[in-house]
Amino acid sequence: MSQGPVDVAAVGDVPDGGSIRVEVAGTPVCLVNLGGTFHALHDTCTHARESLAGAYIDGDRIECPRHGAFFSIVTGEAITPPATTPLPTFGVTVEGDRVLVDPTPSHAHPFDI
Repeated sequence: MSQGPVDVAAVGDVPDGGSIRVEVAGTPVCLVNLGGTFHALHDTCTHARESLAGAYIDGDRIECPRHGAFFSIVTGEAITPPATTPLPTFGVTVEGDRVLVDPTPSHAHPFDI
């Protein structure tokens, strides 16, 4: 049985160009606000198990603070080494002033397998 979207934050909790860590059905998720559009990706770098929430954001890319790998915030793609495995992404909806994240990832995170 699939679970519906999970209410994780108020729109105002995530500043434009910023990110926060939330938990969705036991999974750490990095919630990012890019110009009022919210994106959600697994919060753990696929290379070094580092949290991405609060990390440096450059346009639509987020940089792992441990070794400098960049990931696409939109697709989860690993853009630069040392990361080579993409991050799972999650669907996001906004209802009123609340941000909801679908708990079903685009694919399994390698550390969750």
